[in-house]
Amino acid sequence: MSERDEQPAGEQPAGNTAGAAKQKTALTDCSDATVAELVTSLGGKPFQARQVSHWIWKHGVTDFDQMSNVPARLRTALAENHRVHSSEVHKTDLAADGTEKLLLKLHDNDTVECVIIPDGERTTLCISTQVGCPVGCVFCASGMFGVRRNLSSGEIVEQVLIARTRMQGERRLTNLVVMGMGEPMLNLDGLLPALQRIHDPDGINFGARRITVSTSGYPKQMAKFAEADPSYNLAISLHAADDKLRKELVPTAANSVAEIVTAAHDYFGQKNREVTFEVVLLAGKNDRRIDANKMIQVLRDVPCTVNLIPWNPVSEIVAKHGLGRPTEARVDAFADSLRDAGINVTVRRQRGADRSAACGQLRLQTLESSDA
Repeated sequence: MSERDEQPAGEQPAGNTAGAAKQKTALTDCSDATVAELVTSLGGKPFQARQVSHWIWKHGVTDFDQMSNVPARLRTALAENHRVHSSEVHKTDLAADGTEKLLLKLHDNDTVECVIIPDGERTTLCISTQVGCPVGCVFCASGMFGVRRNLSSGEIVEQVLIARTRMQGERRLTNLVVMGMGEPMLNLDGLLPALQRIHDPDGINFGARRITVSTSGYPKQMAKFAEADPSYNLAISLHAADDKLRKELVPTAANSVAEIVTAAHDYFGQKNREVTFEVVLLAGKNDRRIDANKMIQVLRDVPCTVNLIPWNPVSEIVAKHGLGRPTEARVDAFADSLRDAGINVTVRRQRGADRSAACGQLRLQTLESSDA
């Protein structure tokens, strides 16, 4: 087992925590039992604790004054040392196709992204688990400044609450993907309680079958994730079936392709859910026929779907690494090769193409502006 794979899932990377001790505790980070204890300690009744939780999770309020059926005295007492949320919308970017990227400012002034992606009757929300990312994929903007810290469970859930308030008309969130900034498997201590809150009927009440968690591949943590109840969908960012090429694209990769695929097969065996392998296709890099053939060799006997993702260019990465987006013909040829071998394939349609489409790009622009 590699040194990176041995990293405790809940270990907190160094981050901007100056003044954190002075911050009020967000109720989104508190269990129902903690909220009940807090309310009763302030002279409230148990049913009023349930009212407070109902306002947070069902109505999505962000201020105690919005809790109209909670006594004013109790609301004032709660506000002295607590806040409802610890994050707020700092910046938005709306694309012509309706894709909306939200840059959220956290209590310590760090920022993370989440993205609302409408597509017909479906509306998918993509959320983050860390400030930045430790994986460092050469094509991804999320890891260009490394990782600063893990998000708390409350900060993860707040992305769903905030996105839900931005739904208009009949539109509702239908799917949740944990594929934004960060490596989810390295923050299981924050992620698993957050997913439980999101799924819980007394929480946000979001079906587990509509939740997908994406990882770059940490077998030990994937095994721990497989123990979670209920069962969530798992996606693995493979990008290449050849260890040398994958290491080039994912410099921090510590486990072989074979180890990762074995862990995926184990997940299927335990949860009876097919794993999705994600492949960001880069022109002339991993979109060749030889790359497709190697992927066929590795995945032919694995119950799975391969999701091909033509790369969304980021100017800073283009300048540094000279990467490019593959042509539609190359993407189609790659997909056809896998399908001919009996592998299920999907091709992700580009969303938000006229705006900062790539993950981490809006945060990157903001960080660069602040440094200018």
